[in-house]
Amino acid sequence: MYYFIKVEKDLKNTAGIKAPDDIEKISEELGMKEIRFPKFPFEKNKVIQKLWLFCVVGYNWISLLWRLKKNDVVIYQHPMYGVRVANFAIPLLKKYKNIKFISVIHDLESLRKGIQGVIEDNETTNAIADKELLSKFDKVISHNPKMTEYLEGIGIKKENLVELQIFDYLDPSEIEEKIEDGVVIAGNLAKGKSSYIYKLLENELNFKLNLFGPNFINEELPENVEYFGSLPPNKLPQKLVGKFGLVWDGDSLETCSGNTGNYLKYNNPHKTSLYLASGIPVIIWKEAALAQFIEENNVGITVNNLSEIEFVMQNISEGEYLSIKRNTMQLGEKLRNGYFYRQAISKCKNDFMK
Repeated sequence: MYYFIKVEKDLKNTAGIKAPDDIEKISEELGMKEIRFPKFPFEKNKVIQKLWLFCVVGYNWISLLWRLKKNDVVIYQHPMYGVRVANFAIPLLKKYKNIKFISVIHDLESLRKGIQGVIEDNETTNAIADKELLSKFDKVISHNPKMTEYLEGIGIKKENLVELQIFDYLDPSEIEEKIEDGVVIAGNLAKGKSSYIYKLLENELNFKLNLFGPNFINEELPENVEYFGSLPPNKLPQKLVGKFGLVWDGDSLETCSGNTGNYLKYNNPHKTSLYLASGIPVIIWKEAALAQFIEENNVGITVNNLSEIEFVMQNISEGEYLSIKRNTMQLGEKLRNGYFYRQAISKCKNDFMK
């Protein structure tokens, strides 16, 4: 029997909960059973949190010794709270019940090294999570070849790695094929995460800019910039407007720099999936790990810096754009139906049967 760990979470207007929710939903559709873990007590002080991790989370893990049967398989979404407890419990479950574990990677904090004002960088915990813990999994679902290369470099066995290619973005609605004006940016608009946006706003833009997301410092905006507010992830595919969706990060307009910018060289930003699932082609940094996927599937344009956007918007031919748009609509349908996670799980299952 296949199981998936479901962590209770608060409902917020952020894509941060969308990706794990989609993994849970597809897992359920594939016939897997749920193992529920409680919501992390963020409101408590650090001493209480540590006790909670040791007692409550420790019990949740150890109870799997009598709940699971021999040779069962568990899907774990990484990172999850309580990495030290998991690091202790998973080898026990493998030893006494021959349980197999599959880790679906969302983020590698040993690579990202935190987000200023949002996520602190804890080197010790990150090393345990990304190096020690991941090495104990039978299968690790990596984002892309660049992340796979990094994981191999820190000791994850090549035969244990499966590539997702791109995150799905479940949405039951039909997306109408239409061509909007401008460039859309969706996601966490906090200065610590996306300071390039605020530098972009200091320049005279020759294209329309549409902003969606939380934590935006809503200063006086130029006429061609519009802030649409923060919407639930399941509402965004119907609401996003733009000819292209921008995938960029960091604090510079010339390149993707800083922790979050450099991280684009390894991870699959979930906003890419949001744009494509919404039928919107992307403009992405040429050095991003996902740039190769975008080019191979002809669903967007790669750029070296943000000053190239104006050239792209003014010089792309109608025929070229329609070709990209058509490919985007086809790929978007796959994303809205969970194609890529299903393929990755199928690969894991086939490998287990060998």
